[in-house]
Amino acid sequence: MVGNIPNFTKIDILRCFLRFQKNTGRQEIAKDLELGEGTVRTVLEILKSKKLLDSTKKGHFLSKRGEEMLSQIYEILSMPVNVATHNIYPGLRKIGVIVRNASSLKEIYKLRDIAVKIGADGALILKFENKLYAPESDYEQDYKELEKSFDFKNGDILVVAFSSSKRNAENGALAIAVELSGFLKKFISEL
Repeated sequence: MVGNIPNFTKIDILRCFLRFQKNTGRQEIAKDLELGEGTVRTVLEILKSKKLLDSTKKGHFLSKRGEEMLSQIYEILSMPVNVATHNIYPGLRKIGVIVRNASSLKEIYKLRDIAVKIGADGALILKFENKLYAPESDYEQDYKELEKSFDFKNGDILVVAFSSSKRNAENGALAIAVELSGFLKKFISEL
């Protein structure tokens, strides 16, 4: 007999882990991640089995190893942020993340395909060198509105994925971030 098919991905596990910057209850996490409480309970158990979380009757919290790992992740990746810009993909949810020390940005269309494959409608991938620009395009676009929403350093990559659902947009942005970072790729593979 086959058990239930998981209705979450490894990217959802990463999304959950990123929420442990502060103490958060399971119900709050479930609502924020747009996942059911049972699914979140399973995800938390996975993180606990990987020694990233500990738990008491009061709930789950970061283990020492989890604190170190989360700190390392946040050196590479910003917390996913709701992007409230109306001139880029109006009517869709947009989630942005900054990726620091990213690998090469060759074949950006393949990165966008990764976001689409995981459920996003698409993604915008920009590089910051004194200003945001689209590395694969000669087209000049004004991204000042996006520049105000993030704290950039030269060399940073901004990934903005969009979808009608927050979960798919966030999964799309994080899936691209994982592809751009050897450290994140290794973290995901060990989940």
